Amino acid sequence: MAPWTTDDIPPLTHRTAVVTGANSGLGYETSLALARAGAHVVLACRDQAKGADALDRIGREIPGADVRLARLDLADLASVRTFAADFSAEHDALDILVNNPGVMAIPR
Repeated sequence: MAPWTTDDIPPLTHRTAVVTGANSGLGYETSLALARAGAHVVLACRDQAKGADALDRIGREIPGADVRLARLDLADLASVRTFAADFSAEHDALDILVNNPGVMAIPR
């Protein structure tokens, strides 16, 4: 049996995905793969400058990708409420949620 790769992702046209921490690392790569498969991808990022850079990189790699940036700081409940309200107002459904935490080496 061949190993699974992102080429095995089925077409995701008409699917909406939210990826937290989408501006770098696994979050970025996940967002890129979902966009390549045709999903509408919301890059949920705390740092809007880094998120904008990720959005630009995806746009250059996949021209016409259906990707947008949204501010989401999971440490700030007001940010979470705003994100949820904005997302609900703009989308009928959420098909894929990738919770990609960006916290490491926090003090005890």
